[in-house]
Amino acid sequence: MFLLWLLTYTIPFDSPIMDNIEYLQIRGLIDIPSIRPYEMGWLVSQIDELLIDDTKLNEVDRAIVSSFNPLLTKKEDFSTLFHLKTEYRRLPDISGGMFDYRLGGRLTNSIEYSQAMMIRRASEIDSSGGRSWRDFQVYLNEGFIRLRAEKLTFDIGRRNFLLGTGDDNSLLFSLDPQGYDGFLLFVPHRQLEFYGIFSILDAAQKRYISIHRIGLNIEKFLKIGYSEALLFTQSLEPLYVNFFFPWGVSQWVRAHDIDANIMLCLDGQLSVYNSIIYGELLLDDLQITAAPYPNIIAYKIGLKSLVLNKLLLKMNYTFVDKWVYTHELPINTYIRTGYFYLPDSGHILGFPLGNDVDKLSFSVKYMNTYGLYPSLSINHTRKGEGNIFLPYEKEFGPLNPPFPSGIVEKKFEIIFGLDYLLRYNFGIDTHIGRRYWRNFNHTANNDRDETFFTLSLWGII
Repeated sequence: MFLLWLLTYTIPFDSPIMDNIEYLQIRGLIDIPSIRPYEMGWLVSQIDELLIDDTKLNEVDRAIVSSFNPLLTKKEDFSTLFHLKTEYRRLPDISGGMFDYRLGGRLTNSIEYSQAMMIRRASEIDSSGGRSWRDFQVYLNEGFIRLRAEKLTFDIGRRNFLLGTGDDNSLLFSLDPQGYDGFLLFVPHRQLEFYGIFSILDAAQKRYISIHRIGLNIEKFLKIGYSEALLFTQSLEPLYVNFFFPWGVSQWVRAHDIDANIMLCLDGQLSVYNSIIYGELLLDDLQITAAPYPNIIAYKIGLKSLVLNKLLLKMNYTFVDKWVYTHELPINTYIRTGYFYLPDSGHILGFPLGNDVDKLSFSVKYMNTYGLYPSLSINHTRKGEGNIFLPYEKEFGPLNPPFPSGIVEKKFEIIFGLDYLLRYNFGIDTHIGRRYWRNFNHTANNDRDETFFTLSLWGII
């Protein structure tokens, strides 16, 4: 059954309902799209299909599905979604709150629109946000028009993107604090799907990125995808905006020289026995000749599973090589220029921790019918001295340096959490944990330990 996604606006990626969506995906009850954040229309259509088909659900399934009740009454011609949050954090000590509103509707049978904006006030300014005023910062997350022709959709304006199979980040293209300006083309055909993305990263510096992905989607069982991303500068090269050409070939045949940085990525996802195995392989530079140049790769592998139908278990390991995301021309470094234009700063377009790093994470959360969800998370990160602003062409170090390189900063975290859902619309999240640093800031024997605490109150309307 195909149901139109008529509610265009997206759901905030830190919404407390995200784990509930993931639970339904692992159970095989819904199919998560290859591009996120999730759209309201997609979620509503998936839940409606469960109810219309009278799918057999256990007691936890029914409790999870019922948590989406406030979202199922939204109108397709015009509706809104509000998230309100107040939060206190200790170490660092931050208190404040945010108000996130989203609205969208349908102008004609083939034209829809969406807008989203978040207002944040906190005792500490977010360096990735916009200019502050009396501790207030505004994030312009979304604003686009969608043109629809049958199943084909074309979005033009601002929206956010996360590609790949991971939870909250991708090796190729991850979420940005304020979204990306450009357009998105989505063409589904039977088991195949095609995405084309173009974004202006910085108009003043003439920096652009184009991404296309072709994927095979076999129901809720198997997904395989291949993507190319091309960051280019100087001028708007037509070949690089055309999604239907392989850009590795386009670089060879272009009429004039254009600075460019190309990334290739393979991703896959397999669903079996209440579990999902997923992975990504990023090829920044792979040598096919005997040239004295390093292979530059990153990969991610993970598992999401439901143990005894109630324990939501997640494991993930991410490895990013020393020179991934770098480029011999600084303007082609794989970042989005920082909003404050500080030297050697910016938001990394791929894995948020950058390069010369690996991270192992584990979490388990008890899903039940009471709306009270205890959880445990363990994370271990190793960060070498490699820097995305120091490419191999400038460093000329060994082809196979130790990983991670130099004095390695290590961070180990153990976090206990408790989430409580109150009458669908309101929730309380609290987390307490212990963090252990070794060689902090890449200084030998600079060790420190700290206890941190977070309390959040949510409202969804």
